[in-house]
Amino acid sequence: MKTWKIALPVVLLASPLLADEEPGPLSSYDPPLPASFVEELRKADPAEGEKIFMRKCSSCHDHEKDGGNGKGPHLWNVMGRKAGTYPGFEYSDAMRNSGHTWNYATLNYYLTRTERAVPGRIMDFRGIRREKVRAKLIAFLRTINDNPPPLP
Repeated sequence: MKTWKIALPVVLLASPLLADEEPGPLSSYDPPLPASFVEELRKADPAEGEKIFMRKCSSCHDHEKDGGNGKGPHLWNVMGRKAGTYPGFEYSDAMRNSGHTWNYATLNYYLTRTERAVPGRIMDFRGIRREKVRAKLIAFLRTINDNPPPLP
């Protein structure tokens, strides 16, 4: 009688998470701020971030100090603001109940993959996968603030 050996694929049950596979929505997850992102953020040119904003965000969001809500909420002073709270904008239940405040870590996590960060949100935007591009955008968002927060 002949015995056959069958090679089965190896499945890793406890593999480390990749940077873009961090767990869960912001309502139950406090994302870290990766050192690699901090480095990119410190090198980022806000003027380049403004160009990214104008290309990817401005069709829905206003960023001028005296601006207002559009299809998306007004983003002046977004850094430090509790999510889902800008006056006069009708947020989804998911965003209103997400419970987080916008800071470097939460914006980075959200802008990486929006559906993962706030499932059920209304915003129709998949995210920005490239860390360098997100850093430039967030460097710009930092500047549209009455009191820009210090860089990490």
